[in-house]
Formats: sequence, structure tokens, C-alpha cells
Amino acid sequence: MKKGFLSSVALFTLGNLIMIQEIHADSDLIVRSDKKFLITYPDTPLPVEKTAAEELAKYISLSAGAEAEIIQEAKLEKKDAADAYIGHCNYTKGQDFYIKKFKQEEFNIAVKNGKLFIYGDDEKGDPFSRNTRTGTLFGVYDFLGNELGITWIWPGKSGEDIPFHKNLTIKPFFRLDSPKCIIRSMTFMDNKYEVDAYKKELPYWTKRLKLSWIPKAWFGHSWYYYVMKTGMDKKHPEWLAMWGGKRTLPHCCTSNKEFRDYIVDQCINHPKNKGFSIVSVTPSDGYGFCECEECRALDPEKTDYKESIPNLSNRHWDYANYIAREVKKKNPELNIGMAAYTAYKNPPTNIEKFEDNIYISFTFSTGYFVKPEMKEDTYKRIDGWKSKGVKIVGREYWGMHYWMDLPYIFVKQIKASMPYLYKQGLFGMYGEASKNFATQGPNYYLVAHMMWNPDADAEKIMARYYKAFGPASENIKNYYDTWENAIIENQDEIESFSYLDLVNSWPEIFPEKTIASAGEHLKKAQDAVKGNAVYEERVKCIAIGYEYTKIMVELLGIYRKLGRAGVPLWCFGYQGALAEFNYRKLPEIPEAWKSFWEKHPDVPLDKTEKLKLLKRALELGNAREKIIYGHENLPIISKGMYERTIKTGIRPWHKTIKEELAKEGIKE
Repeated sequence: MKKGFLSSVALFTLGNLIMIQEIHADSDLIVRSDKKFLITYPDTPLPVEKTAAEELAKYISLSAGAEAEIIQEAKLEKKDAADAYIGHCNYTKGQDFYIKKFKQEEFNIAVKNGKLFIYGDDEKGDPFSRNTRTGTLFGVYDFLGNELGITWIWPGKSGEDIPFHKNLTIKPFFRLDSPKCIIRSMTFMDNKYEVDAYKKELPYWTKRLKLSWIPKAWFGHSWYYYVMKTGMDKKHPEWLAMWGGKRTLPHCCTSNKEFRDYIVDQCINHPKNKGFSIVSVTPSDGYGFCECEECRALDPEKTDYKESIPNLSNRHWDYANYIAREVKKKNPELNIGMAAYTAYKNPPTNIEKFEDNIYISFTFSTGYFVKPEMKEDTYKRIDGWKSKGVKIVGREYWGMHYWMDLPYIFVKQIKASMPYLYKQGLFGMYGEASKNFATQGPNYYLVAHMMWNPDADAEKIMARYYKAFGPASENIKNYYDTWENAIIENQDEIESFSYLDLVNSWPEIFPEKTIASAGEHLKKAQDAVKGNAVYEERVKCIAIGYEYTKIMVELLGIYRKLGRAGVPLWCFGYQGALAEFNYRKLPEIPEAWKSFWEKHPDVPLDKTEKLKLLKRALELGNAREKIIYGHENLPIISKGMYERTIKTGIRPWHKTIKEELAKEGIKE
């Protein structure tokens, strides 16, 4: 009897255990290659909800080999028949975890009772526009990244890394997430010169890395729209900057009250500002600031106007604060934005507290933080601005033309600075990038992820980046580390980060030993991926960037020798400075140029050596063009940056080499 009772208990316990296991197993999300995976979305979906369902179906099929089917919710046989509910489905709204109100771009992911639920803060509009709220789509990409291990290291098919899972089981979980930076944007410069195939892929890549610009705000150079395009520069020449004894563009006289009041009106009424909550009053780019007595009266005492970048913050921020105050009187809802940039990057000394409707676009580059003193200066400036009550959005330079598409890697600086910058009040970040993922891809990948969450584990983020190179992951990491370590070790070779100084420093920043060491790591990477077409293609992209780097560093070194021997190459010698001075029709040669070339006087070359270098420069310049145009469909090296120099006539280095050879009777 006792034995029978125990047997019955044992059988009952075993039965319950099996039932519990089955219930538990049934509560997991199961994705199998031999079973259809059914995805549903609302009957009247927003474009983002339908797109999110399509993206999930695409990558579930690629990653798990499952046949994914998409169907509207009303067409389901039963309300709980789907495996995944994407967007604000009726069935989702009946769940106990459903949330009605979200923060900007927030999303909710839940796995419950064997079902996947993803929905979030969405709005109408193009799902791949940076200005459309796409919380549900971000939730799908978050799920694909965290649960399936998918990532996108650069735009296009070759940048998609999709691990394969024959059978996928995901335990129940709940995740609510939103961005800590409400502006997260990369502006890819000179994109108009890039090929259509790349331009088409870029918005997908930025969205998949959860980048966006939702607030209706702009901080760009505004006088082009308010003054030049409206013809006011001709109607009111007295508004222009007094420079070199005459009124001239690109700058204006910020002390002129009539001009200030006109800008107030433009902030409120210019068509470009319609619908915006923050409108720009940022001055024009470049130099040529006003030298009139009224402007200079606002500058700090003993301002040194012969400095390469004098401190003109007092005058410019007095102008901005005046406009903010007057705009608020007429439209209390409208805010003013201005870049803290070049001669007005520092907090002014003549304003204790700013108007509460001013936002500053704080310009800086994490790449400069390789020099501790520049990092410390940036942090002090942030503290100074915060003390004056302004709201701060960071304006970065991640991939600007100063880097010449060379592997200027500063991952370590991004890791260290992003948490600090966020804690100091930067509520958003945006900045320049370029189509140079072969040389600067790690920077872009890391900063994109850390703009969403500045406190994220940077080591884990970069480990995922390098994992995309399969068996070559460690070799590619060592490859990029070689460039970054060289920048840190050779930072003293960079006097400043002005274009003039930097472009003349690359042979010292990346000496031959660095180039050779990077090449050794690349060779190991190539050997490691032989026979695997996917990884071979990715490593090949890096290898093309390496060839470009070798060419460019040698070429810049030759340009420097030729420029200081009298060849009129812009930025490489005094004759080049004169050529640029004449081309730009400047009233006088800037003091910064004079000072630089006094420190770096000409070094003559004999005719034989000069001719030899000219021929080598032509050969390298042609090789550079071959890489740029031969791989224009891949996101490797920027064609746009190079094309701009040709279209605009700025820095015509290759053209100048050909002209010099022609003088010697040598044609290409």
C-alpha cells in the first residue's frame, strides 16, 4: 500500500514536472527553420509599424532560416495566432504590460507566453527619415541586435553581420528603453557627390543604429539664408563686417542694432523657420570678423586680434542674447540656437546669465582629446557654459575632411568622454562624418551606440564590431589599435588641430613603422578569412582603406617637400599660401598663415630631386584617384570629399602637380 502510494506520488510528481516543463517551454519564444514564423501588425498601421514588421521578417528569415509571413491583425484566424505582434496591435493592448504613453522614441519589447511583442513611440512619416519618431522600428533593431546578435558595421550588404541560428529559443523577458540623447545624428559630408547606391543605403544604416533628429531645431550657419539669399547684403552693405577697410562678406556687423532687429524678424518669419522650436542665428563659417569700433568695444580688454583665432565671444553672444530676448517678447514659444564656434566658442565674460530660450551648439571634437590639455580645456568650457544657464547640444567632428580619410581612430577617447559629456548636460549630439568606413568605421560604430546610451559598455560594443570579421576579429582589432596607439604616441607631432598644422603632420603621426605594423595585422586577417566569402569581402574593404592610407601618407609627405621648395601647393608652403590667398581674393594673408610659414620656411630642392618627387606625386595621385573612383559603390573612402575639391577648385593638389610637370615639358 505504502509502496503503491509512493509510486502514485512519484508518477504524479513526474507528470507535474513534465507539465511544468511543457508550460515553461511553451512560454519561450521559439523560432525554428522548419516552422513558419507568423508576424502581425495593426489593421491600420503607421508606415513605421508595417516597416518594422517587414524588417523583423527579413532578418528572422536570414538569421534563423524560418519562413516568415506577415499578416494584418484582422486576418489572423485567432487573436493569439501570431508569433510576433509588431506595433500597437489590439492583442498587445490587452496585455498587462501594455503602455500607452512613451518618452520620445521609447520602445517596449516583451516575450510572454511564447509571443513576441514590440511597440513604441511612433508617428506618421518616412520610417527611414531621421526626423520621424520610430520607436517600434528601434525596438525591432534592438531585438535583432541583442537577441539574434545581428549588427550593421557600415551601410550596404557587406556591412550586415547576421549570425545563423538553426533553432532559436528566447526566454520570457520585458525591456523598456529610450534614448538618453534626444538628438543623435551624423551628417555625412559631401554626400551629393557620392553614388546613388550608397546614398540609398545610408538612411537604412543610420536608422538601424538608432540615429535620429526628432526635435524641430537647427543650429547651422544662418546668415546665408537670412542675408545672402534675401539680397540684404546688397540692399544693406552697411550691415556687413568691416574687414580690411571695407564692408564685405561672409560676416556681418553684430553690433549693428538695425541688423540685429532684422535677424529677430527673420527668426520669427523666415520660411525656413516654419514649424521649428529652435531656430539658428549662427554667423557664417570662416573668418573675416568685423573690425569696426562698435564691435571691438564689446570685446574683452587687451584682445589680441593678431591671434589665429581671437576671442570674440563677448560681441557674438551679446548679439545672440539680444535676439533671444527680443524674440521672446514677440513669440515666447520660440527658442534661439547658436553654435559656440571658432572665435566665439568660449563663454562670454559680459553675460552672467543667458535668456532662458537660448540653446548652444557646443562645437568640439573627441578626436582632439588625445591631447590631455585639449580635453581639459573642452571640459572647462562646458562647465563655463553650464554656469550661465544655457542648454547644450554637442556639435562634433567625427569624420571631417581634416582627417583626409586616414585612420584617425579615437575609440579610447570616445569610451572615456561620452559618459562625462552626458552627465555634464549635453542632451543631444550631432556632427560630421564621411563615407570612409574602411578607415574610421570603429569611431562611427561606437559613438552611434553611445549616443543612445552614454553609459553603455563600450568594450562590449566594440567586441561586437570586431566579431563581424569572424576568425579575423582579433587581427582587425589589432590593426585599428595600431593606428590609434600611433596617434597617442605621436601626439606631440601635432602642434594644434588647425587644418594647416594637421595636414603637414601626417607623415609623423603615421611613420613607416606604424604603417608596416598595421600591414602585418592586416595580412594575418586576410589569411584567417581565406575561403569564407563573407568575411573575405569585409577584410578586403579594410585592405583597400589600408592601401589608400599608405598612398596618402607618402603623398602628403611629398607635397610638403615640394610645397616648401616653391611649388604652389595650398597648405604646403608659402607659395601655396599665396596661391590660396589669390584664389579666395582675401584682403590680406591671415596672420595664422604668416606665423605658420615663418616657423616652417622654404627648403629648396635641386632640379633632379624636384622632378623625381613631382613624378612620384603624379603616380601616387593617380593611384589615389583609382581607389576613390574604382570603389565608389562601397562605403570605403569618400569620393565626395575629393570631388568637392575638384568642383570648387579648393586645394587643387593633383592639378598643381600636373601643371608643374607640364612646365618641365612632361605630359601625363
